[in-house]
Amino acid sequence: MKKKNRLKELLSTFSHKRRSKRREGRHIFYDDVMYNIKRTSMHDKLVAFAKLFLLLIVSIGIPLSIFLFNKDLLTQFSSTEELIIFLENYKGATYLALIGLQVMQIVISIIPGQPIQFASSFIYGFWNGYLISMIGAIIGTFLTYHMARFLGKDALHILFGERRVSEIIKRLNSTKSYGVITLIYMIPGIPKDIMCYVAGISEIKIIPFLIISTIGRTPGIVGSLLIGSMLESENYIGLVALVVVAIVIFYIFIRNRKRLISYIDSKTHKE
Repeated sequence: MKKKNRLKELLSTFSHKRRSKRREGRHIFYDDVMYNIKRTSMHDKLVAFAKLFLLLIVSIGIPLSIFLFNKDLLTQFSSTEELIIFLENYKGATYLALIGLQVMQIVISIIPGQPIQFASSFIYGFWNGYLISMIGAIIGTFLTYHMARFLGKDALHILFGERRVSEIIKRLNSTKSYGVITLIYMIPGIPKDIMCYVAGISEIKIIPFLIISTIGRTPGIVGSLLIGSMLESENYIGLVALVVVAIVIFYIFIRNRKRLISYIDSKTHKE
């Protein structure tokens, strides 16, 4: 009984700490954004908000049009099986459709990336699936990078908060940025979308960033493609082994995430 009460107490304390941290993070982000809005000139504010409004029309307009005019499309992307059935109905354009979906997933993030990669290797095999995923990822990263250049620093400060943007810029402008970016892309649980946007207003050039981000994305994409390929060939023993290895790697990364982030920060703050 005492053990159960102690466990409940520990879980309650842990949950309370997590909620407090999330609440504190939201307050910091809100204060950061509001502070930046207040100190920005009226002209810069208007330009930034106009650009953000344009981005909002694109990012909300596409999902909204899908929801209003083709609600079934959203449910068809909810699982790999549904996605494969949908794509097989458009065999002539499936290759381009998969690339388009991968691009959309990176730029707008309205659908998860894994089902797209599963479907790519299930329909076309591992290597063709890899080609599809890489082409889509490169195009998506390229578009996001240049969208950020169009939006400008003020708009990104309003969108993500000046503190977060400045911290990522510091990492991107570091002399060790190539290794740091690759490591960030490999660590599970760290948001990657903001990295593509902030890269557009940093000193890093598009070609090196495309190469580094592609290398960083590769392990996750390869894992998803292997699962799709093994499902297609009904290699269930290999599939189980792969899933177990993936879970172990994921656990190791999550367990050491703070240490890895501290290592990244130490490398960028030394300069």
